[in-house]
Amino acid sequence: MMQNKKAFTLIELLIVITIIAILAATIIPNFVGFDTEARITATKTNLDSIRTRIVLFRAKEGRYPDSLEELLTTYYNDAGVQKPYLKSMPPEMLSDKKGNDAFIDIKSDEEMTNTGGWAYYTDMAEIKVNLSEPLDKKWGDYVDQKPSEW
Repeated sequence: MMQNKKAFTLIELLIVITIIAILAATIIPNFVGFDTEARITATKTNLDSIRTRIVLFRAKEGRYPDSLEELLTTYYNDAGVQKPYLKSMPPEMLSDKKGNDAFIDIKSDEEMTNTGGWAYYTDMAEIKVNLSEPLDKKWGDYVDQKPSEW
């Protein structure tokens, strides 16, 4: 006697695989540039956060910080609670996918090291991304922009 086995035929499997491949081909390109866009947005947001903390330091201390290190080691009174201006240095996300929180303190007549992280111009109280080379084509809409000019 013949047994009735239930299973997919080769044709059915090929049709399903083809449909999945077509869907993947239409969806995946939408996510390819998502990582680079997120890294740029995070870097710009972190840059704005540091700038805000430098302004807060100026308002509370009556001077600009001599070094970015002061934002980490100096505390201010916030409604009776002692808080550091920054708990930790936020990372720059362009030079390293994991983030680069390194920083250098330099004067405006000195060159950046272009090693990533942050560059704080002590004589101007200005923070910049420590990357002055233009971004290449992998950065999509940001190609040819210099992060140090943000």
